[in-house]
Amino acid sequence: MRTSINSLEQSGSRRAFLKSALLFAGSVPLLAADGTLPGPAMVKSASAITLKHTQEIAFGPYGGAELFFADIDGDGQTEILAYQGPAVFGSKLYRSWPHVAAAFPKSTCLSAFKKDGRRLWTFGEPNPTDRPYITHAHESCVATGDVNGDGVVEIALADGDRILLLDGPTGKLRAEVKMPEDNFYIVQILGEATKNTEAALVVKNGEGGYGQWKYGEPLVGINAAMQIVWGPKAIPGAGHHISALDLDEDGQKEYFIGYCMVKRSGEWKCLVDAIDPARVDASREHVDYVDILRRPLPEKCLFGFAGSNKAYLVRNDGRTLFVKPGKHVQSAALGRFRTDSEYQLAVYNDDGPMALYDTKGNELWSVPTQERWPLGMPKVCAGRVFHRNRPVLRLPLEKDYILYTDGGWPWAMDGDGRIGVEFAPPENSRQQEMVIPAKARADDMGYGFATKIVDWGGGVLTAVIYDRRFLWVFPLA
Repeated sequence: MRTSINSLEQSGSRRAFLKSALLFAGSVPLLAADGTLPGPAMVKSASAITLKHTQEIAFGPYGGAELFFADIDGDGQTEILAYQGPAVFGSKLYRSWPHVAAAFPKSTCLSAFKKDGRRLWTFGEPNPTDRPYITHAHESCVATGDVNGDGVVEIALADGDRILLLDGPTGKLRAEVKMPEDNFYIVQILGEATKNTEAALVVKNGEGGYGQWKYGEPLVGINAAMQIVWGPKAIPGAGHHISALDLDEDGQKEYFIGYCMVKRSGEWKCLVDAIDPARVDASREHVDYVDILRRPLPEKCLFGFAGSNKAYLVRNDGRTLFVKPGKHVQSAALGRFRTDSEYQLAVYNDDGPMALYDTKGNELWSVPTQERWPLGMPKVCAGRVFHRNRPVLRLPLEKDYILYTDGGWPWAMDGDGRIGVEFAPPENSRQQEMVIPAKARADDMGYGFATKIVDWGGGVLTAVIYDRRFLWVFPLA
């Protein structure tokens, strides 16, 4: 699970303890020669690959705490959306905390760029560059798609007590919806024609709830006219992510939220037969992420759930293939990382270990993860927590690798749990020292990196690595 903000306020992580207690003499990081933090050794494969970047984009003051990738102007090319704002820290549940208030952003801002780095437009005012701002759980604040069937892509921006609908090509405000509370920061667009009583987009809370609402609740449906048409309602295990796809093969998309299929009408059904939806603990058993592997008949789709205290592998018909408890199951990735079974499920527990399971649920290995800072770790990160949503994903090269990004510079494991892929770090990836509040997590203040796999044009998949300042393009073919 994404560790709840409240629990992080009370105590640090194992990683933070190890950093502060074991890894430093004075204030100088004792990094190994390859830039890794000391700890349980990882083996590097003799056939490890090093990828090099072919493009660098400098965003200047318009860079985002999170980037989103979509064709927003109908030219058939991928554009980049850069989000600035508090995300879940915008709720009054958290914004009064001293370390949040000390670095609270002055504005919410969204900027669009072409993939050559040209800025198309900016909605809102960018934050000052003379000090970093704090943000958390920003991975789902933005969604793209055709909301009203006019053939033009819209952009939904979840901003706590309001949902903004922007015109994709121009960034101009089309509509604004006031929400019942100030903690709505996770949004998804269906992208199909809908009736007036149906949800063309949904938005939900992703952290602590008000009143009767539990962690991650509630969910609200909004129609194409930007009117609330159903909700608020609770969805079991709703967590931090929403997908839109056809889950019941009726030719129409549904929303995939937590363990459940949510129809555009607001009706929902649990898709995991190993779960009693009435007994799901919203705080301890919510879904942080679900990875989807499309398969030939009879399975069609497999779902790998990172369910906070357990990992689940589930068929699209609801049959649970196996369940694996974990100390803090934060992310999962499905792929063919080795050849001795058809596919495997990689499961990442926050701060490690990473474990790999075969199709029958046999554990193939469990290994520690490692922060790697090849250009040096900023001293201010000493003892700081890194905690990013979706820190692992499938890296598709000539075979699949397990890509890891949760503190430090990204790298990938092979199917034997060895370091199999490295990314040559550009000089501008060296992150500078900044003054940040004592209790703030490092990645909430802009340290560390994120990685996504993006179609960079012509169906060519690319790994993009980014922080708030730069984006680097690493071709995979």
